[in-house]
Amino acid sequence: MTLRVLLAESETEDTVFLNEVLTELDGARCWSDWVHVETSHAATWADTAAILATEVVDILLLDPDLGDSRGFETFRRLQAAAPQVPVILLVEPSAISLAEHMVREGAQDFLLKREVDCEPLARAIRKAMERHRLLAAARATSMTDPLTGLLTRPAFLTLVERDRLLAERLNRKMLVVLAEQAEAAAVDGVQRRDLTLIGVADDLRRLAGPAALLARLSHSRFGLAVLDTMAEPVDEIQARLRIAATDGALAFGTAVFDPQQLISLDAVLEQATVNLSNACRAPATTLAL
Repeated sequence: MTLRVLLAESETEDTVFLNEVLTELDGARCWSDWVHVETSHAATWADTAAILATEVVDILLLDPDLGDSRGFETFRRLQAAAPQVPVILLVEPSAISLAEHMVREGAQDFLLKREVDCEPLARAIRKAMERHRLLAAARATSMTDPLTGLLTRPAFLTLVERDRLLAERLNRKMLVVLAEQAEAAAVDGVQRRDLTLIGVADDLRRLAGPAALLARLSHSRFGLAVLDTMAEPVDEIQARLRIAATDGALAFGTAVFDPQQLISLDAVLEQATVNLSNACRAPATTLAL
């Protein structure tokens, strides 16, 4: 297959280095199948936009600080010009916080420029293209639940896997919570059930905070995932959930992804499911850890 890569980089020294890595990537053994890499280069945002408008690009390697556009403004322009192209950010260590924010806003991954190497770059490209494909499919079937406005299950799973990889990269914990509406079966009438579900969604938004991913996974089950930050440690969110669990309206099961003990997203969700089942069986609804 032919992989068409656009490198948007304004610094001459970094451009030479990154082009050398991309040259090594062409036909390298790190691909599962033989891949021919075609690389084009843009030194400014104007050049980048022109290439995106006239040529087929499979993946964009973007330094957000270009000569005529810098930081998040570059990323906003890119989203408007070519939302169909997956993006891997190339940043300096001082820009990791900004890169994390852009990943949460739609970039697929980020790499430190001076640490870019052939095999890690190939792996990042494969994962970025696959996640972008899954997100496009989720958007085609609607990413949000029409009743609650929360994410759908496919969109949630795709975005949580993105955040799990981000947590691993940043050496941060990630809290995953499953919540079950304990009284769903006891609510009579479609309208009352819908109003109850909307209320549950609003409660979870309040408990989780603005940075969390929230989803309606099935009729009465919800999902929540949030990265650990100084502004919102996962311990504080767990404490709020413990308090909320005491009224018996919701049962919670949690699991924590710890980058010191790497496990898959499936394993994290399985642990949360077991803890949720234990909470649902308990005489009084509690938060199972």
